[in-house]
Amino acid sequence: MTAKPKNAPELRFPGFASDWNESFLSDAITSLDAGVSVNSEDSPAVGHELGILKTSCVTKGYFEPSENKRVLDPSEIGRLKEPVSRNSIVISRMNTPALVGLSGLVTQDEKHLFLPDRLWAAKVASSHSPHWLAQLLASEKVRGQLSDRASGTSGSMKNITKGDVLSLSVVIPTLPEQRKIADFLSAVDGRIGQLSQKKALLEDYKKGVMQQLFTQALRFKDDHGNDFPAWEEKKYSEIYTFQNTNSYSRDLLTYEGGEVRNIHYGDIHTKFRSNFYLSQEVVPFIKPEVELKRIAKDCYCRVGDLVIADASEDYADVGKCIEIMELGEKTLAGLHTFIARPRKGAISSGFGGYLMQSREVRLKIMTIAQGTKVLGLSKNMLCNIKLPIPHPDEQTKIANFLTALDRKIESVSTQITGMQTWKKGLLQQMFV
Repeated sequence: MTAKPKNAPELRFPGFASDWNESFLSDAITSLDAGVSVNSEDSPAVGHELGILKTSCVTKGYFEPSENKRVLDPSEIGRLKEPVSRNSIVISRMNTPALVGLSGLVTQDEKHLFLPDRLWAAKVASSHSPHWLAQLLASEKVRGQLSDRASGTSGSMKNITKGDVLSLSVVIPTLPEQRKIADFLSAVDGRIGQLSQKKALLEDYKKGVMQQLFTQALRFKDDHGNDFPAWEEKKYSEIYTFQNTNSYSRDLLTYEGGEVRNIHYGDIHTKFRSNFYLSQEVVPFIKPEVELKRIAKDCYCRVGDLVIADASEDYADVGKCIEIMELGEKTLAGLHTFIARPRKGAISSGFGGYLMQSREVRLKIMTIAQGTKVLGLSKNMLCNIKLPIPHPDEQTKIANFLTALDRKIESVSTQITGMQTWKKGLLQQMFV
C-alpha cells in the first residue's frame, strides 16, 4: 500500500500524488501594494470614465471590475497609481471584522480602473496560478488566519499589514496541479455567476413588471376576457386597522425554544421574505420568563397582517414590511414595528404586501417619514396616505403572478446557496 503524502489534501485529481510544499505567501506574491485615498461618487462608472474599486468588491471572492467601481473625482487623477491589472488579487486590508481579509481575483484588464487605499493589490509570481492562489485565499482556513491577524483599536474597523499577508504559512502544490484545481473551481464559480446573473435578471424583470402593474400600464383581464373596473383610491385607514406591538429587545429573545415567536424589526430589514411563512423562516422566541398575560388576544399576529418596520436609518428601508401568509404558532410583533390588519373584505390575500413594495406607495411613505439620523413612521401619518386599489379579483391575479415570480427567484437563490455550500466543502477537501 502506498503511503499518503504528508502534506496533501483529501481530494485530488488523478495523476497527482506528490507532497505539497510548505511555504510562505511571499514566495507566491511578487508585490503587494495599496491604492490611495481618493474621493469618489456613489454613481456607478459608465463607459471609459475613470473609476475606483468599491471596497465591497471582495465579498464574492471573484468579481468583474466593471460591476464594482465608482466614478472618480477628476481632481484626484494626478494622485493615482497604476490601474488594476488582470490576474491581480485584491485583498481587503482595512474593513469591518466580517470583511477584512476577504479577497477577489481581477478577471480582466481595465486601464481606467484604480485601487482605493483600503485594498491591497497582490501580483502573483509566474511560478504560481493566480486563479489557484485566489481560491486558496478564499478558503476557510486561510481566510480565518488572515482575519485572526487583523488588529485595530476600533471594534468596527480592523487592519491587516503587508507583513501579516506575506508571512502567512501555506502549503502549495506544483503548478500543473494548481492549474487543474483552479480550472475546476473556476467552472464552479462560473456556474454560481450564471445563477447570480439569472437571479438579477429575474429581480429586474419583477421590478419592471411591478412598475407597470401599479401604474396600470399593464392590466389583467377577468376570466371571461373582459376589463376589470377602474382602480379606486382609498385611505390606508379604510383598508387597515392597527394593532399594538411589544417593545421587547433582542436580550429578551432566544432561539432555544419557547411558546411565542417574536418578529423583530431588524429581521424584517435584513432577512425575512416579503411573503412571510413562519415555517420557512428562523424566528426567535420570547424567553419563557417574560410575562405575556397583559398582551391582548388581538395583538397576536394573524394571517393577512402586515408587520411594518417603523424605523430605519435610510429611506430605502423605512416602512419595509412583510405580509403574513402562514403561521401555525403564536406569534407577536416586537420593537419598532406595528401591525396593519386588513378590514374584512377590504383587500385580497397576498396583494397588500406587494402594494407596499410598489414605487408609488414607497414614495408616499418616504415623504411622510420623519427624523434625522433615524427615520420614523407614525400610524397617524400612514392612515392618511392614499392607496391605489383594484377590483378584488384583479388583486388576486396580481398577487398570484408576483408570487410565482418570487418563487422562481427563491428557487434560483436556493441553487446559488447550494452551489456555494458545495464549493465551501470542496475547498476544505482540496486544500491543506
